[in-house]
Amino acid sequence: MPAKGAKSGPGLSIIGPEVIISGDLATDAQIHVDGRIDGNVHCATLCQGPAGIIAGNIIADEARLCGTVEGTVSARNIVVEATARIMGDIAYETISIEAGAGIEGRLARRAALAKPGAEALTVTPVTFSPARTETETNALFPQIGAS
Repeated sequence: MPAKGAKSGPGLSIIGPEVIISGDLATDAQIHVDGRIDGNVHCATLCQGPAGIIAGNIIADEARLCGTVEGTVSARNIVVEATARIMGDIAYETISIEAGAGIEGRLARRAALAKPGAEALTVTPVTFSPARTETETNALFPQIGAS
């Protein structure tokens, strides 16, 4: 237990592989996602595991993406791992994309977006459906069912 009056840094929230969140998630802390989020994510630091699924837009200072994202991503620093599959536009200041990563969308530096006359990246509205059964999820994402 911390000493009385001691300041603690931002915490870490872990969304485990068995967890499905339907709704937006916002925090000043770090989030690690191995489960599914059907909603927008706004956090300081996002770390997504290979089995993690985010069906919504992401706004973060730092993002390490290893799973599936269906939505727009905006972060100062982004690392896209080889296992990542992103269906949406990405706005960044610095980005690293590992060989094998899949991105279906546009990439734009945030500084370029701030210039007059720059084409704006639009936030893609995401429609949410009820949570899928395990069989439906395995059919859509065979890499998850194989584990």
